[in-house]
Amino acid sequence: MSSYSLLKQLRQRSSSLNKRVIFSEPDDKRVFEAIQTIQTKGLCEPILIEPVAGLNAESFREQSDSTGLMDRAVASLLEKQQHKGLSENEARSQLANPLMLATVLVNLGYADAGVAGAVQSSATVLRACLRGIGLAANSSLVSSVFLIDHPYRQMTFGDCAVNPQPDAKQLAQIAIDSAASHTALTGEAARVALLSFSTLGSAQHKMIEPVREALAIVRKSQPDLIIDGELQLDAAIIADVAAKKAAGSPVAGTANVLIFPDLNSANIGYKLAERLGSATATGPILQGLAKPWLDLSRGCSTDDIVNAAAIASVLAEQQNPGRTL
Repeated sequence: MSSYSLLKQLRQRSSSLNKRVIFSEPDDKRVFEAIQTIQTKGLCEPILIEPVAGLNAESFREQSDSTGLMDRAVASLLEKQQHKGLSENEARSQLANPLMLATVLVNLGYADAGVAGAVQSSATVLRACLRGIGLAANSSLVSSVFLIDHPYRQMTFGDCAVNPQPDAKQLAQIAIDSAASHTALTGEAARVALLSFSTLGSAQHKMIEPVREALAIVRKSQPDLIIDGELQLDAAIIADVAAKKAAGSPVAGTANVLIFPDLNSANIGYKLAERLGSATATGPILQGLAKPWLDLSRGCSTDDIVNAAAIASVLAEQQNPGRTL
């Protein structure tokens, strides 16, 4: 599969699913144009909070049952934040924020998934998702990946947006979740490389220890997952280098899921791939939430937002196959 066909294929998959994707930032020019493109191409059904001039899209406020849905949204938020002693008035005040309301509406099933972050920071989007959607039943950690669409290969990078300095247990969870995301979106078996400045013991430093511990955790809990580490980047993705540095590794030279040891390296890495490496980076795709939500970089393009909506639709279908509202 040509790598640039991946996003095209995800758009094609999305167009057959009829998923409802909510947008809380349609006043941004890029989001506005993305919604128009989504409608023209029939990729999903875009949902708005308020009507927007020039967009013929469903808006929550215009629905005949919006009052009842708002009452349900308040009840949902009160339930999720009961440990904070939130009052009904405080809940309604929070839901006056379009992003906050959008996350709760996804949680309630009014929309299948959501996309935001063209205007709001990743930290703001993540807080809203945790409050409005919450963690998946089997999840203890929210992390993120970027889908990297390169001319010659598809890759998944994690965690590029959420956890600044994950410990070994968190790195292991990020690796497991990122592998699942990669397979869900590309159809490929994941081959996971835990990255470092060392390859299989070539260096010794306390910074490498969490990477090695994470490998042991994953191999114990997910013995069928193809994973190795610690690996330098070149050993992970270049066959000739892998043959010299990591002969016999099941991953070296062929890795398609790269797990970075911290947020500094991950954020720098995906932006280098995008800005200098002729790759398209789509995300952050949040993992560990009860419902699909895609964050956006504030430097995103209109095409990035269109791709995010397509990915959100595909992930929503995987969570709820054949579901209709």
